[in-house]
Amino acid sequence: MKGRSTDYDKLQLEELNYNSYLQVPQLLELQQRQTDPPHHDEMFFIIIHQSFELWFKECLHETDRLVFHLQNGSVSRALKITKRLNAIFETLTQQIQLLSTLTPAEFAGFRASLGTGSGFQSVQFRELEFAFGLQDEWFMKFFADDPFAIQRLQKRLTKPSVYEELLRALKNAGYDVPETHGDGLDERVLAVFKELYSHAEENYHWVLLFEAMIDFDMLFSKWRSVHILMVSRTIGGQPGTGGSSGGGFLEGRLPHRFFPELWEVRNRFWAPQEKKP
Repeated sequence: MKGRSTDYDKLQLEELNYNSYLQVPQLLELQQRQTDPPHHDEMFFIIIHQSFELWFKECLHETDRLVFHLQNGSVSRALKITKRLNAIFETLTQQIQLLSTLTPAEFAGFRASLGTGSGFQSVQFRELEFAFGLQDEWFMKFFADDPFAIQRLQKRLTKPSVYEELLRALKNAGYDVPETHGDGLDERVLAVFKELYSHAEENYHWVLLFEAMIDFDMLFSKWRSVHILMVSRTIGGQPGTGGSSGGGFLEGRLPHRFFPELWEVRNRFWAPQEKKP
């Protein structure tokens, strides 16, 4: 019986090929232009945004693994995942710039076919923000008629953020930090970060992880910046679809940071020293 099962599994593997494993025929059916007659540039627009959603799915997949490694105290594996997330966001920043090849006239040729659709409504992007600590329930109202989105976002809201998981990992490693992060900067967290940075030779695995997380924050902000420029180049100051104010809304999100004490600790190294009597 065991031999038959092995032979069957082998046969199943042999029947798979590139197209069937990746479900390429089904994938290529998902790009449906809404314009009539079909507008050439609409295909370009759809493929870019569908690929965004695939990358966001992968980012969420990696983020959950990052949390798993933090919960299990594996700093090196958490670092590996963070570096992969950073590489993905480098790719996303390059990818969004492709939209700048659309002239305003070309985008206007099919923009009406989007209806109320907008990147503003990407539930996976909001999940990613929620997972890293920007858990703004204000966004929930834009998904009120979408039970699928509400369920996913509520699930993210009930979980600690990646930053809180980092603090818990530090606490479990014996450092004096709170398990959760409230409003404002926490002096205990800052003290621990400064101590770890000041004695990097003893704690280099933590320092490398902190720096990779700062890289992620920077790359996320860079993605926002490039997005703003792309929107301004394509639609100017016009309101965005989906209920957003367009570039103005995006600029308002630019100052947000996921790891505030990791940024603030840099200032502590340049604070004036007290004069000895």
